[in-house]
Amino acid sequence: MPKWMHPCIPLPKLLDINMRTPLIHAFRKYENLSHSGKDSLAVVLGVILAYSISLYFNLSEELNHWFAGYESVQLDEIPFPLFVYALLSVWFSRRRMQEIRAEIQRRKQTEAQLSNSQQLYKTLFDGDLTGNVVLDINGNIGMHNRAFHRICGPVHQDLSACHLFSFDWPTFVLQLIQHKEINFNKLKVQRPDHRPCFVEARFVYVLGATETDQAQIHAYLVDMTEQYTIELDLERTLKENRVLARHAILVQEQERKYIASEIHDETGQYLTAIRMDVMALQKSSPEQANAIAARIASNTQHVQQSIRALIKHLRPPSLDSLGLIGAVELLINDWRKLNPFVICHAEMHADKERLNDDINIVAYRIIQEGLTNITKHAEASEISIAITVISQSAPALQIEIRDDGKGMDTSQSFDGIGLVGMRERIQSLKGDFKLASSAEVGTVITASIPLETSVKSPTEQAHSDEQQLSIVDNP
Repeated sequence: MPKWMHPCIPLPKLLDINMRTPLIHAFRKYENLSHSGKDSLAVVLGVILAYSISLYFNLSEELNHWFAGYESVQLDEIPFPLFVYALLSVWFSRRRMQEIRAEIQRRKQTEAQLSNSQQLYKTLFDGDLTGNVVLDINGNIGMHNRAFHRICGPVHQDLSACHLFSFDWPTFVLQLIQHKEINFNKLKVQRPDHRPCFVEARFVYVLGATETDQAQIHAYLVDMTEQYTIELDLERTLKENRVLARHAILVQEQERKYIASEIHDETGQYLTAIRMDVMALQKSSPEQANAIAARIASNTQHVQQSIRALIKHLRPPSLDSLGLIGAVELLINDWRKLNPFVICHAEMHADKERLNDDINIVAYRIIQEGLTNITKHAEASEISIAITVISQSAPALQIEIRDDGKGMDTSQSFDGIGLVGMRERIQSLKGDFKLASSAEVGTVITASIPLETSVKSPTEQAHSDEQQLSIVDNP
């Protein structure tokens, strides 16, 4: 038996395996070829196949016999040019395919770069703090970023710039076409949720790329609501401070007038009477001297009472003798006598040793002014006053005055001086003043004064300023 025959494998199957193995190797080699190699192999196989068909059917003799009838036009020379044409076609086709592949590769790279650029542009566009939006001439909202959505509120399909901004849209478009660009330092935005919003805006008119493309309006919005609100608060505070300053000057003049009147009308007259009695005492008899001495004693008592009333008017003496809690209790008791139909609750807990003179007088004046305002404006039936020491980040004296009166509109500036003066007193000690009120519910005033606050007197402050100036002048 030949060596190539296996005793356990039938002959037909062995022949099938021997024929299949070269084909498998050839197919694997073909798969490993490059595109140009596969094209060249296809051309070679095509030529061999054409040559085999020509031999099998004897095409050349048939063609020569057919060309013999047209010897005058030399048709027998055509196969060679056709062969050259075929080779050139194969060559140029192969080169063209290489160019197409290179072009496809370049386009893929360009598309990848374009995709990256679009993603970067989208990230920058959406991440910009400026609200950007594209509008058409009719005010319809097109492409916009998240900042525009945040500034102008929820944007839906029916929302139009005609209703979003506080100007007449057709007139604005005509002006924009004429000037190409319009800027607004402060423009009110009418948000769908009716929240106040003010922006600094720039509108740019952009023509279409072609005649068929519509013109667009590019808008750039910067949110200025917070700054505008701060400006309004600052303007209102300055106005209140100017009113408070005028009132302080008026009160100072009134106090001077009152003190001068008290001294002149009360103390001055009694002192004059005492002086005249003393002069008369020198010339009087012993019997008259007793009566004159009694008059002098009575007038002296009136002078003392007048001076004591003047001192109480300028500064409550109970603050020095009883401290803040005792002085406020006396103040509340006096107020209850004048307002017997109003229920007044008081809860006061504070260590006298922890409160200095500045805190005492400010807290006393706050409660005094609060009771005065309740009497004049609140029309309350029940009030409560609480003085406590709280310990959060730092210990502080907290004062709360609550009433169930008619309340007030806290969004408007204060016409009176009382609340402004209370706020300024608290802030002078680096404290916090809060006012909460609503109609028919009542008002709550909360003041917090840090206990560690050290306020210098005018003399100490001037001395400190002189020391700082001397340090600057003599480094």
